[in-house]
Amino acid sequence: MSTTQTIGPAAVHRLLHRDAVCSVFSGTVETGPTDLLCVTVAHERVDGSRREVFLEWAAKLTGLPAHPHLSPCTAVGLTENGRPYLAVGTARRSLADLLADQGPMPPGQVRALGVALSDAVAVYHRAGLIHGAIQPSHILVGTGHHLQLTAYDVTAPVLAAPLPPTPYTAPEHLDAAVAGEVAASPSGDVYALATALYAALGGRLPWVRHAREEAADPLLRAAPVPHIPGVDAELTDLIGAALSPDPRRRPTADAFREQLTRLSLTGPRAHGARPDTVANGLLPRRGLRPVTVAVSTELTPYRPGRERVGLRPRLRSIATATAGVALTGALLGGAALATYAATNPESTESVCSDPNVLDGRIDEQLEDGRIVDSWCAEEGGYVAATVDYPGGSGGDGDGPTERKVWRIEGENLVAVTDCADAALPAAIADFLECA
Repeated sequence: MSTTQTIGPAAVHRLLHRDAVCSVFSGTVETGPTDLLCVTVAHERVDGSRREVFLEWAAKLTGLPAHPHLSPCTAVGLTENGRPYLAVGTARRSLADLLADQGPMPPGQVRALGVALSDAVAVYHRAGLIHGAIQPSHILVGTGHHLQLTAYDVTAPVLAAPLPPTPYTAPEHLDAAVAGEVAASPSGDVYALATALYAALGGRLPWVRHAREEAADPLLRAAPVPHIPGVDAELTDLIGAALSPDPRRRPTADAFREQLTRLSLTGPRAHGARPDTVANGLLPRRGLRPVTVAVSTELTPYRPGRERVGLRPRLRSIATATAGVALTGALLGGAALATYAATNPESTESVCSDPNVLDGRIDEQLEDGRIVDSWCAEEGGYVAATVDYPGGSGGDGDGPTERKVWRIEGENLVAVTDCADAALPAAIADFLECA
């Protein structure tokens, strides 16, 4: 029988997904024990400028006005040991499930869906936020088929993780997606929303292929968006304009909502019978992180392990995943550019972003001695090294070999000389042989 673990105000029950950056759980809060939550918590602790960046983003998210088509943010903040987390309302089904089970939606219903979601996206953008992952699997289906956009963590500072290129990736972000970086923009959100509406009509976009490499081919995105048989041509023309390969030619979310609102759906329809299925390539059932709660998932909550094998590749992955968030800074303007850039470990030459940088920073702390091995704690915030002093060779010669630990404070390393720090990660405590 697994024990219940608490993250912020949320009690987490089942592990849904774990990647190099975060773990995702199902959960509940005491004030609403029947409401399902999706709880995302970062593996690493943050401090300094990165903490400020995350809290600034969190303040924007919690400051959003309530919207019927935005999944409610129940809690966002830092755990007791400084790990960012986000708890958002969720459901067991998504628009992808609905379209796969019931087929395309009627044009009038798709127009209404477009008005609702574009209004939700406009609210999100006005708050200075970018979604970055609008697709049917990230649109939840609640009671009475009430649809809500979710998956806010995809471009969140510290929580950000790259998504592979899909038909929903805007052309200008394809290179970043292929490189495994996070990239997003308001116009990219409009592009993704338009793709979701086209999918809901039963369309088959010309660039949808089985191979991911073909889906990411920017030349295919220049192809005109075809009309859908049996669907009002004016509706697909409007959606096609939002799918322009040139982001400057796409409407804003506000303008897209107004265009859909004014659409009468009384014009001529494209010749042929309406499709009764949606192309599989347009219905990703799960993104990189699932946002619907799987009833059969019975995994225990994640607890950081003590092993440090393979940490360096994971840290490089974290650096890559977070690096692309800085690309969105220019779209937010002013202070936000510096704020989002601060989430990129490589831009500030973080000690954990590269093994050579790590060894170089540790070497600065040593008067003599040779670094035998160095690593960063999986929980974040500490670096460790085994140092071989003159006369010895890895502990096999006459000279001593010592274990040394430093705490990361911004761009500085502060030596840890004993086990008195109660916040020491388990791997560091083991390394120092703390009782």
